[in-house]
Amino acid sequence: MNKYFTLLLGILSWQGAISTQAQDIETFIDIHVNTTRKPFNSRSNGQQIGIWEPIDHECGYNLSSQVMSNLGNNVPKKSQSNLEALVRGNTRIACLSLSPIEQKFINTNSALTDKNKQSTVACVAGIDANQLFLRRKEIDYFKDLVENINYLQRYEEAPHFINGFQYQLDLIKSKKHLEEVVQDPNRVGLILTVEGGHSLGHSIYIDNDITKLEEYRKLVIQNVDRLKGSLPLSDIQGEYLEVPILWISLAKTFKNGLGGFSNSLTKAEQNIFEKPEGANMGETKLGIEVIERLLSKDNGRRILIDIKHMSLDFRTRYYKTVERSEILGDVIPIVCSHCGISGMSKRQNVYRKKDDDSKNNNYYLNHWKQNLSKEDILRIHGSRGLIGIPLDKRILGGALAMSEIENQLSNTVQLRKACVKLIMANVLTVVSTVNDPSAWDLISIGSDFDALNYPLDVYKTAEDLPQLAVDIQRFLERPENIQELFNEEQIRNLLFNLTPAEITNKIMSENAYEFIKKQLDNVSTPLKITDQQTSSTDDK
Repeated sequence: MNKYFTLLLGILSWQGAISTQAQDIETFIDIHVNTTRKPFNSRSNGQQIGIWEPIDHECGYNLSSQVMSNLGNNVPKKSQSNLEALVRGNTRIACLSLSPIEQKFINTNSALTDKNKQSTVACVAGIDANQLFLRRKEIDYFKDLVENINYLQRYEEAPHFINGFQYQLDLIKSKKHLEEVVQDPNRVGLILTVEGGHSLGHSIYIDNDITKLEEYRKLVIQNVDRLKGSLPLSDIQGEYLEVPILWISLAKTFKNGLGGFSNSLTKAEQNIFEKPEGANMGETKLGIEVIERLLSKDNGRRILIDIKHMSLDFRTRYYKTVERSEILGDVIPIVCSHCGISGMSKRQNVYRKKDDDSKNNNYYLNHWKQNLSKEDILRIHGSRGLIGIPLDKRILGGALAMSEIENQLSNTVQLRKACVKLIMANVLTVVSTVNDPSAWDLISIGSDFDALNYPLDVYKTAEDLPQLAVDIQRFLERPENIQELFNEEQIRNLLFNLTPAEITNKIMSENAYEFIKKQLDNVSTPLKITDQQTSSTDDK
């Protein structure tokens, strides 16, 4: 009886009263959500659901058995970061990732056929699109991006009611605007970001090995200027983008002509879509030019670089650009919006080993090269940058962590402990690498909601972030050993005399808020088209 009584006390202790400090965080901040991905890409099928309401994935007939067996059963079947979910989870500030769907995800000749494609994509990705959308051989990625921005702007400041209370969406334009939204509990603020350098171009160039390089270069540079606000978003409309893009990642899943990417697909996923070509390559001449133009303050607003998805060589080259700017007195913060943490040196054999399904068989953390090395962490710290921790267990963990989670029963305290341990193993690896209290200023949540394939079992939507805050604080108050990585004494030492409540607030809100506020303060006023320019354009 004593054993079971002790176990009961442990459960009650873990599930005890929610910490006052965790409850009192005014708003959580998530630096990477994909709120518009599902509703925006479902418009072609006449979908009336917008970005506020939840979306259930349709999983009917004619599904690809190969896709479902290798991927489909893991993916959540409900939207995770619709605005109602953000509100219910007290996340009233979020960085919205805009990323046109890469052509190879919808136009593959392997597992997806004309017969099963529509139903399978609707079930796995939550995108209910018509056949015309899904059969596109060519995609104007930048046009798609602009349409996504226009789609989003239609919701701005339009009232939406939840349980009788009125809310509105604000696309954050400035530091002052951010501060106003934070002070109003009935407003949700989104900061725009872009994921993937393909967003700047067109698939016809990328798929043909960019044979017309100069033509592609002109297109990409022009589109960079459009996002920076020095050119109209569209020649037809003549309107400038008044909402700043805070950062852009230059790599994603497939090649785009700017530089190499880190592989993020398992063997099964490569069999479904396509084996990525160009992984682990360095930068291209065009990629260097794009980086310098994005970071320049002389030609419109500065747009920061998000190193997520960059190959090790590509991001190492980017650090040299940052170093040169630092010498000139211009500190450019390095962002990784939703990345796992390896913590190994980039020179270690395990980290440099090919990224495949067996690489992490004997490890608790994930050491694929898309996850941050020791050198990456120190670079980000030195630049006063920001790291977003995603809530995808496969990105965060190796086989040992996955096994520990999968061996727990559903809806148990043990399962929650296993999940929060994996998150904290990634966080503590950052802190131990820097080995200074300032390391706690680097870390935030970059959930990757609505693009997760393997969500942590107990933190599946934005509504679960309040519980995550409680669990992080509880873990820091009563730390437990994490495999062979950290013992209780080491964890306590890594707090550097900060309280668990202070650290929880930093991770869930403060770090991201201070970083975003500072960057918005540096954003220049967008350029406006004059009446004379408009007349000249009309005359032509």
